[in-house]
Amino acid sequence: MPGYSPDVSVPDIPLAARVALAHAYAQALAEDHGVDLLHIKGPAATPELRGQRGGGTDVDVLVRPAHVRVWMAALAADGWSIDTDFTTSSVFEHAATLRHQEWGLMDVHRRYPGLDRDPEATFTRLWSGAVSRPIAHYPCPVPEEVAERLILLTHAARSAHPELHADVAASWGAADAATQGAVEALAADLGADVPLRIATGRAAQVAHLPEAAVWLAFEHPEDRLGEWQARWRSAATARAKVTVVVRGIAVNRHYLEAELGRPATGTDLARAWWHRAGALGHEVRRRLTERRS
Repeated sequence: MPGYSPDVSVPDIPLAARVALAHAYAQALAEDHGVDLLHIKGPAATPELRGQRGGGTDVDVLVRPAHVRVWMAALAADGWSIDTDFTTSSVFEHAATLRHQEWGLMDVHRRYPGLDRDPEATFTRLWSGAVSRPIAHYPCPVPEEVAERLILLTHAARSAHPELHADVAASWGAADAATQGAVEALAADLGADVPLRIATGRAAQVAHLPEAAVWLAFEHPEDRLGEWQARWRSAATARAKVTVVVRGIAVNRHYLEAELGRPATGTDLARAWWHRAGALGHEVRRRLTERRS
């Protein structure tokens, strides 16, 4: 994930081994602070559901929402710094990316996109069915297989990256009818029906629903204006729509600093804001002209 910070200096060991060790470290730290977290994706995934990506490049954990504040404080005290915070991480504002000089990168999910109708209830549901899986020989709680499949599928629904096709093939295409039915039932319970159907090639069945607009926008990641229009349509309340507008015109400091390679100054932020406003205005005018022609 982007963000200005010093290069990560890690021991000269294979990336997959370092990520696995970082999962074990994270679990030990969570236990020390009484934090409930689930390890997801990468080395935490069932081997046959990993596709071709192996052990991943960073640590992904889903934290009980009520424990997020304690977990972030524990990480900060142990030398982790924030690369991207929750509010600037994505459309869903669901995760923060942290960096450690020895352990590398960690994505801390305070909720999971598609399974976020009631984040606390969702976590409790996933936690109640969690199983233990050794990562770097340390027992770590992971979602049970049906939930794991749903997590991988909802992740695939919000990315146009070709490598995620393997996740869909493994988590859905290779599943028997009973397993697919169990995934659909869990998706219905957790409010993840829209991303599940989009990921599994059935977008037409849900395209009319307001919440589908944002998910369908991921098919065209280059269309930033279209994404913000989708976010506006999906916002259920007036307050949510105001938030969309504020986020739309704000400059993402983390991405700007990644481009600059240094901390951004007030002048940098102002220049970026004017550039963003100008680009947005140009795109709006272009679309209006196309509609009139």
